Amino acid sequence: MPQFYPKFKMDKLLEVKSLGKSFKRKNIEKTVFSNIDFHLFDQEIISIIGPSGCGKSTLLNIISEIESDFQGEIIINDRKSSQGTQSKVSYMQQKDLLLPWRNVLENAILGLEINKLNKQKSREKALKLLPEFGLEGTEKMFPKHLSGGMRQRVSFLRSILLEKPIMLLDEPFSALDSISRSKMHEWVSSILMKNKKSVVLVTHDIHEAVLLSDRVLIMGGSPINICREFKINIDRPRNKSSNNQKIFSKYEKDISDELLKHVPKNI
Repeated sequence: MPQFYPKFKMDKLLEVKSLGKSFKRKNIEKTVFSNIDFHLFDQEIISIIGPSGCGKSTLLNIISEIESDFQGEIIINDRKSSQGTQSKVSYMQQKDLLLPWRNVLENAILGLEINKLNKQKSREKALKLLPEFGLEGTEKMFPKHLSGGMRQRVSFLRSILLEKPIMLLDEPFSALDSISRSKMHEWVSSILMKNKKSVVLVTHDIHEAVLLSDRVLIMGGSPINICREFKINIDRPRNKSSNNQKIFSKYEKDISDELLKHVPKNI
């Protein structure tokens, strides 16, 4: 049995089985990916990395039931996606998707409102978490007055407030500058552990994947599938301290070398 850091229950919260996606263009069928197989344990964080256009975001769209046309099975808590698993998943996409006419507090509780939860209780719940999310005193501010990092914190808070067992994160920090992104990484790692979240993270950032994840899955091959898995045996929450520098660098090099095997030669 594999060893993970930190130790958590070896219960499969999510199973993706023989997943395939294709579409037709000018009567020609094109395969996006085929025979994708992986699982997510309770309170585990996995990252998925692959070349641009390999279908990483499409994969998250299928898990979240945004897309329903696919082959294979998605099983969450022993229930197939066709049996209604959407209530088990929150999805934070690349764009923060904050509504410009709603302030920070109103944007944070939007998901709770959509789920028809009591508005006053939702507001109280969000207000209690604002300090922890670095948003104290911003509740009446509008998105146009927030930095990119602050906007992402609001979006992240909105996902946490939904209290879903699984979080899907699609390159949530890609629009941030390197300094802001570095600050967000350590903060997000501690928040995810505190809230005992199980996470599937899509990223292009190898350092981000090693820093946040228990396992890193590589998408590649022809047809595209999960072609390699790396187990990250470092205690988390992590930082790139001098004690971990060599092992971090080794993981990053190994993952980079694997990714280079799957970059199209015409780039």
